Amino acid sequence: MRKTVVTLGLAFGFLAGLGTPLRAQPEITFTPGADTIPGLNEQDLRNKLNELFQAAGTRSFLRKFGDAQSFTSKGLGVDYASEATYFEVGGSASFALGMDRTYQPSNTPGFPISGVGLNASLMGGLSLGFLGIPVMVFGNWMKVPTQNYGAMSGSLDNWGVHAQVRLFGPSRSMSALKMLVRWGGIAVTTGLDYSHMSLGLKQPISSKFTFSNLPDVGVDATGAASGDIMDVNGAVVGTAHLNIDMTTKSIPLEVTTSLRLLTLLTAYGGLGFDWQLGGGSNMDVGVDAKMVGHTLLPGAASGSKNPADYSNLDLGTAHVKFMDHAEPSAAKIRGIMGLQINLFMLRIFTQMNITNTNPVMASLAVGARVAY
Repeated sequence: MRKTVVTLGLAFGFLAGLGTPLRAQPEITFTPGADTIPGLNEQDLRNKLNELFQAAGTRSFLRKFGDAQSFTSKGLGVDYASEATYFEVGGSASFALGMDRTYQPSNTPGFPISGVGLNASLMGGLSLGFLGIPVMVFGNWMKVPTQNYGAMSGSLDNWGVHAQVRLFGPSRSMSALKMLVRWGGIAVTTGLDYSHMSLGLKQPISSKFTFSNLPDVGVDATGAASGDIMDVNGAVVGTAHLNIDMTTKSIPLEVTTSLRLLTLLTAYGGLGFDWQLGGGSNMDVGVDAKMVGHTLLPGAASGSKNPADYSNLDLGTAHVKFMDHAEPSAAKIRGIMGLQINLFMLRIFTQMNITNTNPVMASLAVGARVAY
């Protein structure tokens, strides 16, 4: 279970990362190599590194990523449909994504998904009716320590506490009509949600580049400088790491209602509003790489495909690093919709939360509970 959660989280997370452009000003530490080329200086190589590893929209990317992760906690720790008399326990998992509502495949570059998140949690609820208080209290928790999967790693933890009061609810007495259709009244829920996820990836990279029209360092048949110009085709080859750390804290206020049909199926829905209490998302990207070049040897035919016709150049080594941080977005109103199957004390449910914003934020939770 734990490995499945983290694996899916990593997959969703890096899908978002690959589909979203990034921009941050990298910090470059460069050491020149053994080979030099007239007309190609260290600043040219630094500029090329800056061009290759600059990314666009880092802060926007992080904010959308964090918003999606915050959205995954909605529906994990609260039951809107069971109306347990004494207590309930269960668990659920959810994923969320942000979708650009203006995306047009025919004329919009990139990817319509702008942020993703995944979560899972165990929960329990206790009715305070035995104290004469018409309130249900809930708690949820999950902790998955860092798991490694080849080049990827990740961890997850979350917790929440909530209280729910049900207004205008029906009595506990049964009748033929209530066996057919039963209104669950209005439930008002609030509490605190906390979620944290870290993701990491290490992988080899190779980015190609070209410097054109540089002075040729070769000689002609007489031994004199050729005076020609040349192109240097090269690559930045090395290893890159990407680390993303997201923490979200929010206070939800939710108003929902439910309708039970034939005692077997309960449909519920309502509205929620979330106050963001802080947290944020951090990104750390680093690259350790070697810059290598390839030039055509004097006398070799232009455009030759023979590797022996080219010289290999050690242009230098570089460490590229950039970091960024983004605060969560302001609070949003969301719609809540869910269906629950009631099998004696067992409750199996699916729930969706969605916002009418751009990007559209949506989450889907599935789970099971035992209510008594």
